[in-house]
Amino acid sequence: MIQSPTFWILTAVSVPLFWSLPSRFRPGFLALLSFGYLASLAGWHLVAFLLISLVVYFVGPVSMRPAASARWVTASLILTVCAYLAYFKYVPGLLASLSETSPTTRVLVPLGISYFSFKLLHYVIELSRGELSGHRLQDFLCYVFLFPIFTAGPIERFDHYLASRETRWRLDTTVEGLTRVVHGLVKQMVINGLILSPALGKSSDVGHVLDALEFAPFYKVWGYIVLTYLTIYVDFSAYSDIAIGISRLYGIRIMENFRFPLFAVNTAEYWKRWHISLSNWCQTYVYIPMIGVTRNPYLAAYSSFLVMGIWHAATLGRVCWGLYQATGVIIYMAWSRHARRKRWCLPKGPLWRCLSSLVTLAYIMPSVSFLVIEYRYGTYQAFRILFKLMGVDLPSGTL
Repeated sequence: MIQSPTFWILTAVSVPLFWSLPSRFRPGFLALLSFGYLASLAGWHLVAFLLISLVVYFVGPVSMRPAASARWVTASLILTVCAYLAYFKYVPGLLASLSETSPTTRVLVPLGISYFSFKLLHYVIELSRGELSGHRLQDFLCYVFLFPIFTAGPIERFDHYLASRETRWRLDTTVEGLTRVVHGLVKQMVINGLILSPALGKSSDVGHVLDALEFAPFYKVWGYIVLTYLTIYVDFSAYSDIAIGISRLYGIRIMENFRFPLFAVNTAEYWKRWHISLSNWCQTYVYIPMIGVTRNPYLAAYSSFLVMGIWHAATLGRVCWGLYQATGVIIYMAWSRHARRKRWCLPKGPLWRCLSSLVTLAYIMPSVSFLVIEYRYGTYQAFRILFKLMGVDLPSGTL
């Protein structure tokens, strides 16, 4: 959306209008503005989003009652949201994979459906727990359809949204928001546009990399992986900066999505710094419940990262990506537990942190292999890249 002039014109015009309205009308105005703009991009899917949202809002309070039937209401709402997500995001891709021989077939899904679904699931679960304070329909719809964060997050929590709104315009808030937007634009246009993209050159097309993979030295493949990872990180964090900054212009403080993940000293810390809203969501609604059921942190970690992977796309590559990330976290968890048991005194200091960060990134960055082949090549090609990073050549093919 941020590439569209309409997005910026809409923001510039609507911000002063928003603050000129009485405070009780502002959430409704922003909800209508967001819905109208998103409907111009996604069409009838936004009508379906609205209908599901209204069902959740009006039926959801029943789940707060002490009666046993309330559990069925909660379960039904959760299944409804999950079924809608699966029907439009996963079923078409599965059917296409069964009917087409080419892995390059890409199925278009409704705009922002993953973020929309996870926000609704959060709302239903927290409402059933009695954790959400009283709110109006316009507050809820503004939260669901807030256009700066609708397509790529962060996955805002409703309780955080309610508690983080300002009731009057403040100059420092506007300056903070504009500064954050500028940071995002610099990342997108300068770092990505003028530095990383030219550095990648023809390698930005993974097809060129795969064609020359058998003959390329492994350090060049590492260079490709590092540049691609940095491009993804800068692009995603730039969008988050812009989304958070524009939300601040409306007096809303959206939760952070990145906290310098390049400086993480282990894989567990990395996932407290990268896509924070998604990892927090999975920790709350997948990891902790799985711990309660299985008492097995390793199984809970694998479950969480599988959900993360499939949330992005229901492809074998994303499943492998989730398993890869979970394995890294589990290795660190096992190592930490062993070190505590042995009472090892590990070194500390800037040099140790620097080395730890390099080791962490050396594990994290190769997972990009599963992303660059998505929708274009089979998962085997990702393993060819992974093994090449270790200096091992796998035969070309489409296994």
